[in-house]
Amino acid sequence: MRLSLFIISILLSLSAFNQLNSVVYLKNGSAVRGEVLQNDSTVVRLRTRDGSYWNFNPAEVESIQKYEAEIPARGFYNRTSIGILSGESFDASLRVVNGFALNRHWELGLGLGLESMRWDAYVPVFLEARYSVFKGSTRPYLGVHAGYEMPVRNMQFDKGGFSGGVEFGVTNYFSRHIGISTSIGYRYSYMVQKNSWWDDFVTTTQMNRFEIRLGFVFR
Repeated sequence: MRLSLFIISILLSLSAFNQLNSVVYLKNGSAVRGEVLQNDSTVVRLRTRDGSYWNFNPAEVESIQKYEAEIPARGFYNRTSIGILSGESFDASLRVVNGFALNRHWELGLGLGLESMRWDAYVPVFLEARYSVFKGSTRPYLGVHAGYEMPVRNMQFDKGGFSGGVEFGVTNYFSRHIGISTSIGYRYSYMVQKNSWWDDFVTTTQMNRFEIRLGFVFR
């Protein structure tokens, strides 16, 4: 319930940011960013982020354009996300990735996290690669990741295992350095457990799960 309320609050914030997607350029060289409430032959009415209202005579306006944040082409980034995995059970996931953007399309990162899997906790250590389709402030992307799930407890018998997946999502940048990403994907896991009574008895489990994620990106 708390997770659902948190996701709803994030989506509402996302909607509020999306309203500030226009820039009014004036003939005197000024520019004002906000939500265009009215644009006709009598007035251009704008609401800015702080709640102020601006009214301009159409004769003062040079143009009205969509706001596009200028995202750095290269540099370090952090992506922190929460997710829900569904399959045989519903499990929660927290992941933190630190990486480097090679250009406007390719990103490579190293991640850590904390995830539940069949009521047990694991720490995923993984590598990820992402390819963004566009160069603007709204960037659809395709990502792949692979690594190892380390058990938090009972490590004598629970050996963890391989985990990898693919995801498709969209990152929407609201400034040069901050964005919100949403994605859906597929996750495969191969887990190994030893029997506590017989050392030569090993149980392997293969899991196929769908994944939904919501996260923040800092550049």
